[in-house]
Amino acid sequence: MMNEGSSGILKRIDPQRIADLTLELVRIPSPTGQELELARYYASQLEAMGLEVRLEYVEANRPNVIATLRGEGGGKNLILAGHLDTIPQEKCAPPRRDPSRVYGRGACDMKGSLAAMLESLRALIYSKARLRGDVILIGWVDHEAPAGKSLGAKATARSIREGRMKAAGAVITEGPLDSVGIAQGGMAIFTISAQSPKGSVHTATVPLLSNPIVWIAEAVREVCAFDEELNSKPWNPLIAQRPSAQLGILRGGDFYNRLPTECQLTGTVRWDPGEDMPQVEGRLRGRLGELENHVRRCLNGDVTFKFQMSLVRESYEIPRDSEIVKSSQAAVREVTGEDVGVSGWRAVGDPPILNEAGVPTVFYGPLDFTNVTAHSDDEWVSIENLTVASRVFAALALRYCGQKCN
Repeated sequence: MMNEGSSGILKRIDPQRIADLTLELVRIPSPTGQELELARYYASQLEAMGLEVRLEYVEANRPNVIATLRGEGGGKNLILAGHLDTIPQEKCAPPRRDPSRVYGRGACDMKGSLAAMLESLRALIYSKARLRGDVILIGWVDHEAPAGKSLGAKATARSIREGRMKAAGAVITEGPLDSVGIAQGGMAIFTISAQSPKGSVHTATVPLLSNPIVWIAEAVREVCAFDEELNSKPWNPLIAQRPSAQLGILRGGDFYNRLPTECQLTGTVRWDPGEDMPQVEGRLRGRLGELENHVRRCLNGDVTFKFQMSLVRESYEIPRDSEIVKSSQAAVREVTGEDVGVSGWRAVGDPPILNEAGVPTVFYGPLDFTNVTAHSDDEWVSIENLTVASRVFAALALRYCGQKCN
């Protein structure tokens, strides 16, 4: 449980302040591409606590919020980070709160975590904690795919590579409450198109085997076979879901008796740490090359397949004995009294971006993976979980950055 030196600091963290700020953040719409109003409001709340705050514009009207709690020297710098943007509002429940939850778009993903980070720094400031290293809080833009391309996180990584920002470890505050995340699978989006040179002619004038719909059906079978190949190998034990190929969109044709000129299949591939996109792309591209030869020989010689694959996020895994991992586990133990293990996830998050920049990164936050409401029409976050997470962030800062004696 909490040691005597930090217990007073952690007790300053106020669940009602976290809930109130979460609700205020949720009330400001910030779908990807429209983060400016939220960024300015969040920055104003950080400035009011006396932090050094700047807006780093990665595109016009799209700034990252960067706030720094300066240490007194001789310690390690820690990044606490999360994204400002959300998916579109759609039919999500309007913002509100009750005694145990905050509701609305972004409550879970991840404005509650933004509030928890801020409250953890408030506790450190108003308790006059003397840290050795800096705590750097970042709220970045452009996370949510497909509109988001991680420009905000990549701008932070670029600052690290160029020496304009220095940190020894980082926590992405979007993660489970009962473990420290150290691994993530990679993900890419692929598109396969089958094209015909015949043009949009009446289907009565051509044989069925000259139809691109038939050809793209063969591509569907090949993706299913690739999925089975991925499933046939042992997968990373930290990640509950297996590597997979999946299909999302099938387009083709514009009239019931007219030959399509092109059919298009779009889907995703997810792979484990230890592989990267070039390896996965090479295997899938090789399969489609063989498929094209087969279709030309056995169905129709006019077929043309095209294949594109775009990276969403690479896989990553850091050693479980990394200092940021051990310090995070110790902080959780100090706050909750429980020993927690390490975990991984299949979803797309931002840790690989900072890890590739040379900063070992974990993910930890207020999520209960048995009841994750992100992107749902009834999105909510637990105030109790946010409070625990905020105390863990503060305890981690004290432990990882180091303290000077008063």
